Amino acid sequence: MSSYRTPYDTALETLTQVGSPFQLGPQTFAGIEYPNTYVNAPKSLIELMQAGREHGSKEFLVFQDERWTFDDFFEQADKLSHQLTHRYGIKSGDRVAIAMRNYPEWLVAFTAIVHCGAIAVPLNSWGKQEELRQNIDDADVALLVCDLQRAVLIQPAELNLRAIVARTEGEPLPDSCAAYDEVIDDANSVPVAERLPVVNIDPEDTAMIMFTSGTSGKPKGAVFSHRGCSQAVFNFEALGAAAYLTNMEKYQNHARTTPIVRALLSIPLFHVSALFSQFLLNLRGGRPLVLMYKWDAAEACRLVHQEQISTMAGAPSMLLDLLRHPDFETIDHSHLINLSVGGAATPAKLLALVREKAPTALSGAGWGMTESTSVGASFTGHFIDLKPKASGFPAPIVEMRFCNDAGDELPAGEAGEIWIKSPGICTSYYQNPQASAETFQDGWLRTGDVGYLDEDGCLYICDRVKDMVNRNGENIYPVEIENCLQSMPGVEFVVAFGIPSEQHGEELAVVIKTRDNNLTEADVQGFCKQHLAHFKVPSKVAFTDQDFPRNATSKVLKKEVRAMFFPE
Repeated sequence: MSSYRTPYDTALETLTQVGSPFQLGPQTFAGIEYPNTYVNAPKSLIELMQAGREHGSKEFLVFQDERWTFDDFFEQADKLSHQLTHRYGIKSGDRVAIAMRNYPEWLVAFTAIVHCGAIAVPLNSWGKQEELRQNIDDADVALLVCDLQRAVLIQPAELNLRAIVARTEGEPLPDSCAAYDEVIDDANSVPVAERLPVVNIDPEDTAMIMFTSGTSGKPKGAVFSHRGCSQAVFNFEALGAAAYLTNMEKYQNHARTTPIVRALLSIPLFHVSALFSQFLLNLRGGRPLVLMYKWDAAEACRLVHQEQISTMAGAPSMLLDLLRHPDFETIDHSHLINLSVGGAATPAKLLALVREKAPTALSGAGWGMTESTSVGASFTGHFIDLKPKASGFPAPIVEMRFCNDAGDELPAGEAGEIWIKSPGICTSYYQNPQASAETFQDGWLRTGDVGYLDEDGCLYICDRVKDMVNRNGENIYPVEIENCLQSMPGVEFVVAFGIPSEQHGEELAVVIKTRDNNLTEADVQGFCKQHLAHFKVPSKVAFTDQDFPRNATSKVLKKEVRAMFFPE
């Protein structure tokens, strides 16, 4: 081992020693022994969020022309929590879904749900009606909190479901819906001391169900405990402190010119990275969070300048768009200290652009997944500059091993499927015992990714065991696209797979066997747009009238198909 990681190890030793806030120690949770846990981490999300109340009148949320203090935020969260319990009869363990854009009300809803002992179920707001309704049914949702667009799309009454609808803009609401503002105002007469329900939370109680997808393409609900969520947030705090200690000069220079650290939230809140490393981290830290309704590079430039943004995380394509936008040349971006990549591999050109266009900023990168609360591996600053193809150091609370198909651990340095064990990973898939048994074994999570650790303990991701396509951090499962297109007139057979993309990490490509010479790429994309979320629409379409190459068991050889139609 070289001296490459010595500064990181020294920082962690200081931060996690006995008596420190981030002290590490062994603990047993739900019958599983973990050698490294944060012994001082709160036991529940309610306890974890309590730190945010101490920031009172400080500014917390910025959305368009709205500015919310921490007091404003918790006042609404407490009122909504009261209403969930008393007006809607929500009890501990009930599941309440959230489906909306990155509005402040999304954050209020999550906080209110947790505080009344219910289980938050964030839904992918980009989903089509069929996808959202399926998630609602699979999670046995008792109540929906959504924006107007999602209320119109889902039509809760048709599901015998009630909904609280934010941002109604005076428009008529679908049946069984109530306006968020009216629900909040209805609690104005409730004394402050009586707003929060009294609930008893066990650390192993479920706090959240967040949907991911499996190889079949059918979404799976990852179940997270209160303790696991708390450990994950504490981990992000510890890694932030480690980044400071290993890049101290740059952070101290930044502090002299930028007394308030503001984060730009540009990724959807239904992603674990946005929820844990953006919302909850800044809530506890007393830092302002600037929300974007949707990604737009010009708007991001404006906000970076106007709000003096310090930190931002996003998919590689988003950061490339930002740095390449002509407005970035004219704005004041001197307050930027951290630009982190998540959800996809880091292109070499992006690191070069950060150094060229935003010299005050440190680059950051990492690897994680929904099931791990985004906890996995990461690094910041000169570490990534020296090893740009790596994904970082495994987190302090993560055990990692690399296995063959049989689950046998491979020798050090040899690539294999990554298995991780951490108190922050989800406990199971909701009401899916088969998938749970296949993925979780004695506290270990089979990630489906192939990688290895180098001599310095840096993680490298080689490939995916499964055929999942990762476009800008959105998981796309080829079988879902194949099944969709199989129903399109003129299509005989479909093969879908990912192809490399510097802009997006990966793009979705399909090859269609057809004898309809009039079928076009635009036809295929238009058909997909009618039935699938926009990020699942293939970027590239090829056609053939020949049979696909297959193996002895008649399985299509996707690598050969990819090489034939989309050679690198």
